[in-house]
Amino acid sequence: MTTNPSAPAPLFTPLRAVLAALLFSGLCQGTAAARGADGALGLIRVPNNGMPALVTPGGSFEAVLLGEAELRLAQGDREWPLTPSWTSLPGGRRAAVCAVPADVSPGPCALRATADGVTDENLRSVWVFAEFPREHYVLAHLSDTHIGKERYARSSDDINRDLVAEVNRGDAALLAVTGDLTENGDPEQFRRFLAVLDTAAVPTFVCAGNHDRDADAYERFFDTSTYMFTFGRDGFLVYDTREYLVADDDGPQNGLLYRFRRALKPGRWSVGLTHRHEDGMGMRAQLLLHVDEPIDFLLQGHTHTENEPGQRVPWGTTVQYIVPAAIDGHLRLFDVTEQGVIPRAVERPVETGERKDGRRGPPR
Repeated sequence: MTTNPSAPAPLFTPLRAVLAALLFSGLCQGTAAARGADGALGLIRVPNNGMPALVTPGGSFEAVLLGEAELRLAQGDREWPLTPSWTSLPGGRRAAVCAVPADVSPGPCALRATADGVTDENLRSVWVFAEFPREHYVLAHLSDTHIGKERYARSSDDINRDLVAEVNRGDAALLAVTGDLTENGDPEQFRRFLAVLDTAAVPTFVCAGNHDRDADAYERFFDTSTYMFTFGRDGFLVYDTREYLVADDDGPQNGLLYRFRRALKPGRWSVGLTHRHEDGMGMRAQLLLHVDEPIDFLLQGHTHTENEPGQRVPWGTTVQYIVPAAIDGHLRLFDVTEQGVIPRAVERPVETGERKDGRRGPPR
């Protein structure tokens, strides 16, 4: 779980240049050097590059590991030893609260853990920022990347890599990718998705979609599908539609949603990030998120088409935004301001090439 008390400001051009240099000079080259040989998480579970920690020098973050270890932050060719405060978690896991040394430069860091002579590493898992936003920042939104769905002449990897490059060229402060990351939850598709994700020059937050569900494949690569984080004065609640039933359900996600929603109440805006929303899903979560303690905005994918402007969930005030599929070349930016989470027009900046059925462009 990421529960940062504050979060970073937009990445301005000079800082972007520094981050790009770090990302492409070796810090984030390939996923085989981090995690396991197949890209799955190892000793370090959280933070990771799909659920990073956001901190300032001197601030702190929480890490979750399978056991205690010697922890270090790494950035380029520098390392900083950490002095964690450990607590026990259910299931034998250990949580470590870690203070970030004051001389760590702004940018992405790897978290390294060494136990019994073996070192594990999560790249792009801790982002250090000099300052936090107060009034305005930009959020980039992708969904339905469907790595492994080869619908077009261009590969799914290339299409999505170009979309991330488009985000890098813009003014986004962070990137959300809301599910159907893969075509069928195959571990090799997750590994390919990670290789695309690690080209991002901003923090990346992901959630699971229905296509990512092959047993516990998603959890092997991102550990948990329900979490929260804060960014400036705003709170983000990320949850997984797999937990819903077409009836009332009393699963573990409802308790997490209740706890996270209460924690985010003091913030300015509350934003839900999920893969899909359907009216027949479990009513306890629906009532919590859209009636009793309604979140302000809901960002999702799943339908592969944009919804009507200003659409709200049927029984609440939550404003709903659906972005068309990234596999079809789409992305959307939002301005998060004192007036709300304000969408820019959906963009299709990436050419997909001819469809394999002989047509051109996204399906109609």
